[in-house]
Amino acid sequence: MICQFHPFIIDILGTVSKHRGGELLNRVTIIDVAKYANTTKSTVSRVINNSPLVSPKTKDKVLEAIRVLGYTPSNSARSLKSGKSHILGLVVSQQQISEVIMNPNYPAIIKAISEKAQSEGYHILLITSAGVEYKSYDNILMRHAVDGFIVLGATIDDPLHEVLDNAGIPYVFNMRYSEKRSDCYVTFDDFEGGYIAAKYLLDLGHRHIKLVVGDVKGKVLSFNLQRISGFKKALEEYRIPFEESMVLRTPGDMENSYNFINDLFLRESPSALLLSNEVTSIAALNALTDKGIQIPDDVSLIAFGYPDFFRNTRPSLTTVGQDTIWQGNTLVNMLLQRINGRDNAPTALIQKPELIIRGSTKKA
Repeated sequence: MICQFHPFIIDILGTVSKHRGGELLNRVTIIDVAKYANTTKSTVSRVINNSPLVSPKTKDKVLEAIRVLGYTPSNSARSLKSGKSHILGLVVSQQQISEVIMNPNYPAIIKAISEKAQSEGYHILLITSAGVEYKSYDNILMRHAVDGFIVLGATIDDPLHEVLDNAGIPYVFNMRYSEKRSDCYVTFDDFEGGYIAAKYLLDLGHRHIKLVVGDVKGKVLSFNLQRISGFKKALEEYRIPFEESMVLRTPGDMENSYNFINDLFLRESPSALLLSNEVTSIAALNALTDKGIQIPDDVSLIAFGYPDFFRNTRPSLTTVGQDTIWQGNTLVNMLLQRINGRDNAPTALIQKPELIIRGSTKKA
C-alpha cells in the first residue's frame, strides 16, 4: 500500500475533526493554541515538531497552552514527547496534480518513496493542496504532526516553499532546481538532459528541431527551463542561432497535446521533436501515426521520462531516462538526515541523465 492515512478529516476552513459514531467532534485548533500562548501559528507548529528555533520560554508557554486547551495533533501526545511521529508527508502541489495523475513517472517515484520509507520504519501520508488556499494550508500540514515533507514537483514561484520554510519543518523538493542556498532538493540534471538530447539530434544532421515542453496553468516548470538552457547550449556549439519559435509550450493533458502536435504539422514539418514528458510523448506518437507520418523516417522523436514506459511503444522511443528508484531512495534518505539533524547532510543531489537510443531516431 503506497499511502497510509490517519482517521482525520481535513477541513480547509481551519478545523480538524475526528469521525466517531457518525458524528464529527470539533477539536481545538492550532489557531486557538497560538492565541492562548500569545504567539503565532508558525511558532506553535515549530514547538509541535520539536524545532530548535523556539526559545525555552516560548516553548513552555505553547506547551502549557496545549495542555490547558487539550489540543492534540493527529499523531497523539506521544509525538509531542518523543518529537517523532514516524510519518513523512508526501505533498503534491496544486500546480502539479494533473501531471501526477497522468504521468507514469510519478507513480513510479511514489512507489519507490513508499517502499524506502517503510524499510526505514516510516509511514507515508499523501497530501494534495487542490482547492486549498496557501494561507490556511500551513494549518492543515501542521496538524498531521509529520516529521518532514517530500514535495513532488513545483513551479519556481510555488508558495509552498515559503510555507514550509516558515513552519521550521524539514523538507525536500523533488524535480525542483533552485539557486537558493537554503533549499533542499533532489533533482534530475535537466540541463544536461536537454543538452545531450539536442546534441544527439544535431549529430544526426537534424536542423529543424522543436523542443515541446508542457506548462502548468501557463507556467513553465523549473526543470523545463533547465532543459531549454541545455538545448540552447547544444545549438550554440553548432553555431545555430536560437529562436523562440524552437520551443513550444503545450498544456500537459493528452487531448490538448494531441491537438497541439496535429496543428503543428499542419503548419510546418520539423525533422525532430524533443518531448518533455510521457503524456506529451504518447500524444505526439498518436497524432503523428494518425496523420500517416512515419517515425523515424519522416520525423525523429526523443522523450524525457520513465525509460521502461517507452520500451513498449511502437516504435520504442529514444529516451532521456530517469532512475525513479534512485530518486525515491535519495529523497527519503536526504529527508531523514535532515530530520535527524545531521550537520553534513547534503542540500542538493542531482541525478545524471542517460540517453537510451531506440527506434524513434535516425539520421536526417
